[in-house]
Amino acid sequence: MTTTPPDGRAPGEGRVRWGRFVAGALAAAAVLVAVVTVFNLLTDPWGVFGVGIFPPRVNQDRSTKADLLAGLQESPELLIYGSSRAWTVEAARVEQATGLRTFNAAVTAGRPADAYVFTEVVHDRWPEAKPDFLWLLDVEAFLRGPLPPSLLAESRFSRYLPWRAKSAAQLNELGWLASWTGLQASYEVWKKHPTREKVRASWLKRISPDGTVKTPSSSEARATAKKLARWTEETVAQYRSFARLDPEAETYVEKTLQLFASWSGAGVVVLTPTQPEVLTAAQRAGWRLRHAETLRLLEQAQEQYDFAIVDMTSIASFGGDPAGFFDATHMTTENQRKMIDAALSRAGDRLR
Repeated sequence: MTTTPPDGRAPGEGRVRWGRFVAGALAAAAVLVAVVTVFNLLTDPWGVFGVGIFPPRVNQDRSTKADLLAGLQESPELLIYGSSRAWTVEAARVEQATGLRTFNAAVTAGRPADAYVFTEVVHDRWPEAKPDFLWLLDVEAFLRGPLPPSLLAESRFSRYLPWRAKSAAQLNELGWLASWTGLQASYEVWKKHPTREKVRASWLKRISPDGTVKTPSSSEARATAKKLARWTEETVAQYRSFARLDPEAETYVEKTLQLFASWSGAGVVVLTPTQPEVLTAAQRAGWRLRHAETLRLLEQAQEQYDFAIVDMTSIASFGGDPAGFFDATHMTTENQRKMIDAALSRAGDRLR
């Protein structure tokens, strides 16, 4: 005989209701995830997919410098490459020292691919140009990882890159499409609703016509004990996961040097410095091996291409001030000037 539960429900009815509730909750969650994903994709806050309604929340120095290059009346005779560490290298000061019209093409998180792309951009703009280069190369530029979105999303750059580079970056970023982090970033973009004109105007205020990013006040640099501890922890963690040089980055070094060699362009590669206390800790975490591999790569290339190697990874090589750092790698104007002057002096007449 079938008995009825005290609450009057048929046998199994509770389980059915619970199943319906779970199914409904899962359906609602799926709809919510889909809505968040579409919202993040349409906003594209980091510019990975190139479909954003607004300018992405990434540094626009690459596209701004491409605009500045396009507006030059004459081709640069010397191109400065590198990451944000080289942002503030004064093109006018280098031009005065070398006698060569100089443009600073260093960009945020600059990789060897950036140097290659900007070389192509310049040579397409001025096919008869024969520029030289001053390349401030970071050992960390050889960390494995996808190329920066601001390089891939800009058609003036991506045309020189293989399709798989953009695909790899998009696959790497798929996770945030349905994430809370992505939603927060998208919300910030919609809240500010910037226009491309405003963003471009803002960057043009920061970057001189010769590509130099205007420097912050040197008085802001204070390598305090607390800051040094944080910089050291971050750098050591980075090198503990840095097992070898990225083969793709190595390939772009080779391709860039090949381009310059095709018009007999010469150059100087400067390995950039790290705050000395941070460097000491990083050396124990794998920096020595990666530094040696970088030097070996450059020395092998030097057998085939015309460029000098100047190792400035230690500030002792140019008499730098240990306190003259904004973080583990970005230096004050005074330190940077010392480094550039010493590098040009050590390179001899390579760029004169």
